[in-house]
Amino acid sequence: MEEVAEYICEYSDAGPRYNIAPRQQAPVLVWENGKIVLKPMRWGLIPSWSKDEKIGDKLTNARAETVSEKASYRKPFQNQRCLIPADGFYEWQATPAGKQPFRFTRKGGGFFCMAGLWGKWIRPHVEGELGLDDTGPQASQVVETFTVITTTPNEMVAAVHSRMPVILTPEHYLWWLEPKRFEPEFLKTLLRPYPAEDMECCRVSKLVNSAKNDSPACIEPG
Repeated sequence: MEEVAEYICEYSDAGPRYNIAPRQQAPVLVWENGKIVLKPMRWGLIPSWSKDEKIGDKLTNARAETVSEKASYRKPFQNQRCLIPADGFYEWQATPAGKQPFRFTRKGGGFFCMAGLWGKWIRPHVEGELGLDDTGPQASQVVETFTVITTTPNEMVAAVHSRMPVILTPEHYLWWLEPKRFEPEFLKTLLRPYPAEDMECCRVSKLVNSAKNDSPACIEPG
């Protein structure tokens, strides 16, 4: 847990973000070469076998109930699990005046980690572009992406939305990251709603409704 906390501090030092949207880059914690690595990835999982990166727009979230069954998620769930650090997440409630965003945080504030999956996708060569060299795909051709795992909502989130991201407790961070520590079927038991009594909720500005807005004004009470 201490190792993960250090990386979350590193994420915090990189500067705040207030409105991260699909297709944008976000910091993600993964297990590589026997250690934890923090790296930026694009939100929206592109399976390694996909021929078109647009599929990532449909794979921003993975349902906990079927994460071990769907073709797009089955392999990453086996050995490419990740953590997405954040200090809050948004959900939207349908109202006569349009979608109203709400921000959910831990009680008392602070960072937490959402459970996710990640993968590497190699962009197919396009005629006329510089091809592959002798050592493999060029760095610009490799795209690393992730998806957030969602589950049924707790009592607080249910008042706003029908799903919520899976938030893991610190003692489970390494369990989730290390590929061979536990069987995937056991890890599925961790994919449950975070306790409502340990969370807070605040109605926030509709500036969040546009991915173009990324400033402190996004989290002001709305």
